[in-house]
Amino acid sequence: MEHAILIALLEKITPILEESDLLLEVCIDRDLDSNKTLANVPVVSEIYADLKHASKNIRKNLYMF
Repeated sequence: MEHAILIALLEKITPILEESDLLLEVCIDRDLDSNKTLANVPVVSEIYADLKHASKNIRKNLYMF
């Protein structure tokens, strides 16, 4: 569902961003589908990993031991 929302949003804003000569810097979690989609979008200049999300999972797993 999130991936479908991302695609629909990109379809709406890409023409506006291209017309304005603006680029996006995007932060995503571990969603590989979103990463692949964003990599092929010309208005996306950078894709960052959400390390806060990853560090939360690491801390949670460390507390289990």
